[in-house]
Amino acid sequence: MVMCHFQGCQMDLQKYIDSFPRNERTAIREVIAKAHGVTEVAVRSWANGTRKHPCTRAAVEITERITIGKVTRQELRPDVFGKK
Repeated sequence: MVMCHFQGCQMDLQKYIDSFPRNERTAIREVIAKAHGVTEVAVRSWANGTRKHPCTRAAVEITERITIGKVTRQELRPDVFGKK
């Protein structure tokens, strides 16, 4: 399982991915992509803000679970779940 390198942190998806060494970031995006059934490029788009993360409960729960709660639904979609 992928883990954040900062204890007790909450962050957006891009900061979460950036918390890993550069040579591990593609692998992290691939883990998230596989869990969602999308490509690594789609996850990259969610992280950099070009596209919005899906707002279904199932989709945000997948990302919350993979990031061990470091990235929450409020960070993924504040327009739907409100700001934290």
